[in-house]
Amino acid sequence: MKIHYRPLWFCVLATAIGCQRTDSTDSADFGRFEGEVVAAWNDDGRHMTLREDFAYVDRQNRRWKAPTGTVVDGASIPAAFWTFIGGPFEGRYRNASVVHDVECVDMKASWQDVHTMFYEACRCGGVDETKAKMLYYAVYHFGPRWETVTETRVEMREDAEGKMVEHEVTEERVVRVDPPPPTPEEVAQVEALIEEENPDLSVIKKTNRDELRRRPRRSPGRTRTDDGSDIAASSLDGRDQIGQTSRRRPEGGPERNERGEKRVEDVDAETAIAARGERPQGENAQDSRSGERGQRPPRRQDASDLPAVTPEEQQLAVEQVRQFIEQQAGEPRLAEYEVERTRNGFRVIVRYLHLDKEGQPTGEEIGTSTVRLSLDGKVLEMTSGR
Repeated sequence: MKIHYRPLWFCVLATAIGCQRTDSTDSADFGRFEGEVVAAWNDDGRHMTLREDFAYVDRQNRRWKAPTGTVVDGASIPAAFWTFIGGPFEGRYRNASVVHDVECVDMKASWQDVHTMFYEACRCGGVDETKAKMLYYAVYHFGPRWETVTETRVEMREDAEGKMVEHEVTEERVVRVDPPPPTPEEVAQVEALIEEENPDLSVIKKTNRDELRRRPRRSPGRTRTDDGSDIAASSLDGRDQIGQTSRRRPEGGPERNERGEKRVEDVDAETAIAARGERPQGENAQDSRSGERGQRPPRRQDASDLPAVTPEEQQLAVEQVRQFIEQQAGEPRLAEYEVERTRNGFRVIVRYLHLDKEGQPTGEEIGTSTVRLSLDGKVLEMTSGR
């Protein structure tokens, strides 16, 4: 990576053109890059704006373009995995992260195709097979997802007699439905899966977070025999892979889980915030499809003239989002909720908190989601980040 310093502390990030060779497979088998990633850091120190066109051409000769002016930040790769694989602009997968960022904002191709492209671009860039598969699991199961939905909204229009009347407008739009971010335990489970099994991509696709939790874990230091069997598989004894009892909510018992913990909305928010400390700088930076690219939160609307959220609306919004997240994650997730009214519904900020091995909250924030709700509490969109 070459960095050139310019006036006003701008710097240009350039990466080597073309593909490098990996240890096991010729990276030329995974397509090619066109051009170099030449970009200038934005003033926030988190985003970069591309100064030249850049593209990845996969082995089916499909071209994935990152045009001049695109703003990237690597946020399409779940940050929870950066501890294992490095930041998005570090190492050999930075070229892949640029085109992946662009596609996760444009949302023109299917999310499945985009994440597969990311794996192949990683391999093209010289990322070894094990790390590339871990990256693939990260984006496929925890990265951005989107779908086309039909929405109906009500507008006030003037009729033939000059009166303002309600008019229903139906439109199709592409919305994000990102999964809840992974816990540190899930990240460790992914690492173990890839290193122990070296699964192919079809197996990785099938091994969702529920399957991941049910997967037996080998004891530390154990290896497989020549026939592929485990020498000493660890006994779970009714506990899951991370040494915790299941956190699923018993039927008919929504108020507390199996360990007797309170529902997430009853956690003392002030205590959790104090334990978590100050948020990192740049967390609240705003992106948009036409401007800065990367994670694209829903457009915030001026709610200064809207009525305050009532306690009943607060409870409904939190409960709907809590249930949706539990469904997506396959287990309850301890979190804090912030509900805001918008013109057409509600906007809910979810801050996920980490649990220790005893299932107690540590106060550490391990990710955020932004959820858009309709007026009747239906989940319309969920994006990673604020």
